[in-house]
Amino acid sequence: MTDPPERRFADALVRAREEWAAADAAACAARAACRHAEGDVLVPVLGAPHLVSHPGGEVRAAPGGPAAEGGEPPRPVHVAVAILLLHYLLRADGTPPAGTWSAYRDLPDGLFYAASFASRAEEPLTRTFARAAAGLERFRAAARAAGGDALELGDAAFRFVALPRVEVAALVWAGDDEEPGEARVLFDAHAGHYLPAEDLAGLGGQLAHRLLAAARG
Repeated sequence: MTDPPERRFADALVRAREEWAAADAAACAARAACRHAEGDVLVPVLGAPHLVSHPGGEVRAAPGGPAAEGGEPPRPVHVAVAILLLHYLLRADGTPPAGTWSAYRDLPDGLFYAASFASRAEEPLTRTFARAAAGLERFRAAARAAGGDALELGDAAFRFVALPRVEVAALVWAGDDEEPGEARVLFDAHAGHYLPAEDLAGLGGQLAHRLLAAARG
């Protein structure tokens, strides 16, 4: 019998925090192209600032800026996001983005999680943007609202800086009476230098969720 997801998340978080506590936070931040100051590392996730404490490994979202400046106070994040950001800081090796795109299945160990990634990220985007008459325009509007930059790929495509040095692209091909439409999520070919495949799947899922939320308005 496998452990429930909550137990696996809890165990993974404990291990990540133990490794982070023993790490050189300033060196990790430098390799990840993140700012380190006053015991925290600032990690933007799809443009939203997150704070990772050292040595404790507490991860908080700071959407409104410092509370002292009148913004919302930092708030705890989902355990999966906390694990992802700790893994990002621990794995980062400073490799620049490749500037070329890879399908998820072509990343290191990506084939193992490819079916899950497709159902989690790509199929919801396909249903929303690739099969409706106005899907392409809805996708373009949602991608711009989510901070994407247009690419000349597919029928419509946008690039996102998911994490410093980790770029992700969302592409849509419109369907017609003869061919079904399709949406894909691609990663910079060097993304594996910063996150393992399971966490990259989570990152792609976050992007898909952001695009779908933007489409709903």
